[in-house]
Amino acid sequence: MLPADLQGQLNGGRQLLAQLRDALTKFDASAEDQAALASSIRQLDEFFMLVVVGEFNSGKSAFINALVGQQILKEGVTPTTDQIHILKHGDTVTHHTGERGVAVTTAPAELLREVHIVDSPGTNAIIREHEQITTTFVPRADLVLFVTSADRPFT
Repeated sequence: MLPADLQGQLNGGRQLLAQLRDALTKFDASAEDQAALASSIRQLDEFFMLVVVGEFNSGKSAFINALVGQQILKEGVTPTTDQIHILKHGDTVTHHTGERGVAVTTAPAELLREVHIVDSPGTNAIIREHEQITTTFVPRADLVLFVTSADRPFT
């Protein structure tokens, strides 16, 4: 439950977005613009989302595992994350594929009660689609954390 002042700000934001939605409809905005706004409105009611990005094999999954205090995500010396992977709170560790092919893992980590953490495919990777997946997802983030490897800090 949000404090009253924050709930008021959230409600005000919803009203502004509803007015913008009405204006976009009135002025025949593109379907893409209307879909982006609808997505923004839905995100107001979602958990805080931390998206972890960085070059392939920079330690994103290892960092997330350390952050939640459990070995939940697969780590390796070769790229292991090839899709968006969202970590959410759950009573047990489960893995399934959610909406639009996004991998969803639940785990009993206290941090995940307040925030969803996203592991993204690496940037600057050989497989260009991985970077595109990340680039497309990042605008949904409330906070983006860029991880870089200590052995290649200037790449």
